[in-house]
Amino acid sequence: MTNFLITGGAGFIGHHLAKYLLGMEEKVTIFDCFSDYYSPYLKWRNARDVEKLGGTIVEGNILSKRELEKAINKNNIDTVIHLAAQPGVRYSTENPEMALRINVEGTSNVLSVSRENGVKKAVITSSSSVFGATKQMPMDENHPTNPISFYGVSKLTTEKLVAVCNHLYPEFDTSILRPFTVVGARQRPDMAINIFVSRVLNRETITIFGDGNQTRDWTHVGNMVQAFYLAAIKPKAKHQIFNVGAGTRISVNQVLAIVAEVTGIDPILKHTEMNKADVKDTFADIGKAKRLLGYHPRKTISDAVVDFAQYWEDVNYGKLLASEKLIETELGSTEIFSP
Repeated sequence: MTNFLITGGAGFIGHHLAKYLLGMEEKVTIFDCFSDYYSPYLKWRNARDVEKLGGTIVEGNILSKRELEKAINKNNIDTVIHLAAQPGVRYSTENPEMALRINVEGTSNVLSVSRENGVKKAVITSSSSVFGATKQMPMDENHPTNPISFYGVSKLTTEKLVAVCNHLYPEFDTSILRPFTVVGARQRPDMAINIFVSRVLNRETITIFGDGNQTRDWTHVGNMVQAFYLAAIKPKAKHQIFNVGAGTRISVNQVLAIVAEVTGIDPILKHTEMNKADVKDTFADIGKAKRLLGYHPRKTISDAVVDFAQYWEDVNYGKLLASEKLIETELGSTEIFSP
């Protein structure tokens, strides 16, 4: 049994990864600051679900080395999967300092504290945003990295931090994953599938940036957590970078058609100009992940839409977001660090 620490473990991907690892009979501690970038109540729901399955919740911030060190040592952590970040390409345009500080300084803290406290493996989350404008498709790991958003710059800088760490401390085992547009149930409120499904079911207008012909490699979260687990356990993953996607290229308009088919409701659309920080197309070459990790994506964008629509209905998502109860007051086994 491996003791995993998942930073950002109460978020969208972190929640699914924690449940996956617990299903593999691993020990899981989630480390999260429950920030208000979106409703902390949604994150607490995710965390409580993990806790019910045997996971441990630690409330802490990656900007605090002391909090990270305490969480790692108290829970005898062997492997860290670092998901915590300030997300949002468009958000980073208005708040570049947030993306840069949290993503760069936070990752530096995770790397140094992990290495100095006996962690054997650290898997660091980057992003397909490091590539910027697409030069060729599909995009392999050697595709030029010229980010066009502050978020992309912050993630590319974290990759450079890992590279320096690998050079100075070659015995420390690290891997980097570059997720491509992760989708599925419990997705953040600012992400496409959540917006599309929620607004269709509420009969609200969806704003489309551009003509909708832009494409993405939509990666089901079930595929993504498989990749994280494989990167954590496979010896061949050491000091490697992996693009992780579905290996498919599907337009926004095609996804809207899937949403209409799943919900039985035609979306109401309004078009506006493309955001300058958004790339037009992404399409992952996942050959390296298949070859070295044994990664094989099995779930599709259609599965993700169905999963989110079912989740929306199951939890009465509209009322959930409108709830005045944003943070749980009963903390149970949660560990909280004082400043």
